[in-house]
Amino acid sequence: MFARRRKPGSDRAERDQARQPHPFDQPMPYQDPYRQQAQPPAVRQQAQPPARQQQAQPPARQERQALPPAPGYEAPQPRHRHRASGNTTNNFMPPPPATKAGRKAQAKAAAKRNRRLPGEQEIPSYTPEIAARSIDGHLLRTGTDVYAWYRLAPQRWSFRSDSQRQDLIAAIAGQYAELHGRWMHLRVTARPYPIRMWAEAHVHNAVGRLPDVPGALSFDDYLVGEQQQLMGRSMAEKEVYLGVQVQTRNMVDRAVERAAPLLRKIFPDAVDAELVALDSEVEHLDQVMGSAGLEGRPVTAEEMSWLMHRSCSLGLPAPRNLPAVPGAAWEPEDLASFTDAADFHQDPYAPTVTVRGRTGSNAGVNRHVAVLTVGLMHGLQIPESDDPWVQRADRLSANVEWSARIYVRRPEEVQGELARQMNKVRSQVKHYTDEHGLEPPQSLARQAGRVLEIDDEMTTGFTALGTRVRSWWRLAVSGPTERDALRLAQQLLDLYKPKIAIEHPEAQYAMAREFIPGEPLASAAYLRRGSVMWAASSVPTATAEVGDRRGILLGETCTATRRPVAWDPWMAQELRDSSGLTAMVAGLGGGKSFLGAGVVYKTLRSGAYWTVLDPSGPLARLCELPELRPYARPINLLNAQPGILNPYRVVAEPMIEHFMDEEDPERAWRREKALAAATRRRLVLDVLTGLLPYEVARLPQTRIVLLRAVRTVGGRFDAHPGMVFEVLRRDASEHHEHAVVVADFLDEMRERMSLLIPEEDADPYNETRDDRLTVLTMAGLTLPKDGVGREHWTDAEALGVEMLNLAAWLTQRSIYERPKDLRKGVWIDEAFFLSEVPTGRVLMNRFARDSRKWNVRVLLSSQIPADFLRIQGFVSLLDSVFVGRLDDDAAQADALRLLKVPIGAGYEQVVASLGRRPAQRTQLEKDRAPRQFIFADGTGGVERIRADFSGPHLEHFRTAMDTTPDALRDSARAAEQAQQHAPEPEPPQPPARYTDTGDEEFELEADLELGLAEEPVEQPVGGGPPKKPGQEDAA
Repeated sequence: MFARRRKPGSDRAERDQARQPHPFDQPMPYQDPYRQQAQPPAVRQQAQPPARQQQAQPPARQERQALPPAPGYEAPQPRHRHRASGNTTNNFMPPPPATKAGRKAQAKAAAKRNRRLPGEQEIPSYTPEIAARSIDGHLLRTGTDVYAWYRLAPQRWSFRSDSQRQDLIAAIAGQYAELHGRWMHLRVTARPYPIRMWAEAHVHNAVGRLPDVPGALSFDDYLVGEQQQLMGRSMAEKEVYLGVQVQTRNMVDRAVERAAPLLRKIFPDAVDAELVALDSEVEHLDQVMGSAGLEGRPVTAEEMSWLMHRSCSLGLPAPRNLPAVPGAAWEPEDLASFTDAADFHQDPYAPTVTVRGRTGSNAGVNRHVAVLTVGLMHGLQIPESDDPWVQRADRLSANVEWSARIYVRRPEEVQGELARQMNKVRSQVKHYTDEHGLEPPQSLARQAGRVLEIDDEMTTGFTALGTRVRSWWRLAVSGPTERDALRLAQQLLDLYKPKIAIEHPEAQYAMAREFIPGEPLASAAYLRRGSVMWAASSVPTATAEVGDRRGILLGETCTATRRPVAWDPWMAQELRDSSGLTAMVAGLGGGKSFLGAGVVYKTLRSGAYWTVLDPSGPLARLCELPELRPYARPINLLNAQPGILNPYRVVAEPMIEHFMDEEDPERAWRREKALAAATRRRLVLDVLTGLLPYEVARLPQTRIVLLRAVRTVGGRFDAHPGMVFEVLRRDASEHHEHAVVVADFLDEMRERMSLLIPEEDADPYNETRDDRLTVLTMAGLTLPKDGVGREHWTDAEALGVEMLNLAAWLTQRSIYERPKDLRKGVWIDEAFFLSEVPTGRVLMNRFARDSRKWNVRVLLSSQIPADFLRIQGFVSLLDSVFVGRLDDDAAQADALRLLKVPIGAGYEQVVASLGRRPAQRTQLEKDRAPRQFIFADGTGGVERIRADFSGPHLEHFRTAMDTTPDALRDSARAAEQAQQHAPEPEPPQPPARYTDTGDEEFELEADLELGLAEEPVEQPVGGGPPKKPGQEDAA
């Protein structure tokens, strides 16, 4: 119980002996037993390792080893942990400790050795080859800093006023100023969009496409031709990322990161304590970056992975298959997926750095990368006369990578420096003026003027927009060989001359690593100083994107950035719940008919249904193309059956089947039926008024008697204008004589109105056909000239306008004869008459209202933009616009109004120069260059495009649509014109269980909507609701 205490340190030797490694933990030195016996101890040499000794042995020695042991050789005995053999000279095993403390220390040391798992001490440690150590969401941590990365939204630069551009630059500068005292890393890269992906999306979007016709161009050959036309063009999408320094990491944070594996077992909250402490700071940065200007959002895991891959594999082709993006954070060991994909190396004094792919689709692929930097820069007038200087690199045919390191200085640091610089400028000016009596140079005078502006800013209140930045701007281009890379670098140098110097520095390897997020700045050379306004004027997010990625190919942009343009005419209705109206405006020879024909042809191949109204007739040649002939039908309305343009039949009768998805199908059907009847009455009233002489039509008695007669006949679909003539002759009111006069005028035109009045027992709508393309032509129709007033129209011209109006209503009838979800299209060429007749506004309202519900794309083309602007509210109903070349100043301004582009900002000259070359007027050959248009896609994109249908697979299409006189004289018809047929018959009658009684409420509502309720109502022929007291008859 009371044991004798030992002296301190008496068992220290035993404890130290227990901590020494045991001989079992170290390999025993090899000794040859035969050599031990053959050689005396004095001359015995150290034995070789077994492998080397075995290789050096002669054959005789190898045979002797195979023999039995020599006499006197004693086989080794099994060794015990604490027992040494007495007959061996290699006795390193110490005796077990004799004291209790020694045995305790020996057991503790053995327990420490046995605490690790088997083989755990053999796992080597991994340190990433890059400065990044971990990625948590959009936060990237290095050994010294934490950066938050954001994806910046693209900004439209083309066709914006200088004030709008200046506001954008000021907004970006304000966001930069909010980040004072922080480092920023700007990265501009590109995400390629392979042609194969567009083809797959286009095929997937081609629902119900046309069956192939034997001997004609098949859909597969057509798609192959479209892809071949895209060869050599880039559909890459520019992506801009910005990394913002959150804070620097202290020693405790770095120590916690190194001890993270152990801390996660003991105290897991300590590992995430650094990120938790940054929550408020990151939230502030998210708010600053997300405001107007940069419009940045935190990057997703997929975007961060893409940025790291493109930076660590700089210049290599985009990988075909990226690895799966983890849902958790990237630990240091996970960063090897970025660094192992490629390696950088540079030969001494080489002008480029070589990037070699090691894994994936880039294994064995080499690229030579030339890293350039921005040097001296002259004063740029952005946005008055110069474009953003970062966007200028988009004109290069190859992709250009950007990496910029920007440090925003604090305003209090800048104030003192600006004051010193201002004093220098003042002293230099005094040196010229006071000491020498000379005028200072213009450059110095400009600096003096700027000094006065800065002095005013500082005295009235120094704002954050006056702060300065220090920045380094790097560019990288790549090629398969060093010569290709240097050729692109030289093109980039020439592109920025003479205002910006692009330098080709040394240390290409170190500067190439600057593109990797988290890497430090390699060199302080080529430092660029400027204000935040100067840094913001680079506008790296400026882009020239227009269209979509799944529609038909229209051509390419012809601005600073060359990109293919694809457009899906039904994306607005199916995805954006927008209108389907499109205006096409161009002068004579501007190419609007060729562009519209190309849209119709390509969308027909993709499964759409089209009805085209072409008064002149050339578009009927679309029906002669071999691949479209079995599914197309041209109709010349002037030679069609009588009654084809009956105003009561061109308005379709609603069918109950189309309203089954409504909450109350019967009520919705009755409302639409009453609206259709009121539309017929209004249409008949406008047509008959337009056919009368202008002096008779403007009389108030004329409208009164016509209203009575039209209202008496009613709005049923089986009526015709001849019934109105009979009612006019039976008019018994005080205007009987005037009614008879009106009837006489209309009877005189009955022969020319045969298309409006059907023959007895004949209905041109009885025939049933399901054509994919119907082209309605009216060749020979007499139309008034532009600018001629209504009072000067002849009878033939008035009749032509009204027939064209009825033909337009006939095109919209095709909308309601097919299912709602089916993709349908209507194209009305020479749509100027919509502003000449009162029902043009009604037709536009129906197109705007029903184009979205019925999935219709409506193309309206005209030579004069004012024809559309005269229709009230037309611009607000538009979804997309195509504007070709216009020579008149007023027409150019009206076209810009359609595009919703600022007027008076200089864009009128752009409209006048579309597709016009300086030497074109002196050439004697025909101009076959593709026409240019300004295209507004309805989603905010407005760009100058070139409509290109020049592929070899479209040669027959170009030949058919060539409307020049020489082409008409030299070309031979492929086949005779198809036999003309009437339009499709009327839809079936509604079910018998729905009656027509009780619709007074809907009829009154429809009359009020169409402006037909201002006159009294009489009892219609054949019964109906009685007339209302105190009112005249109304149609």
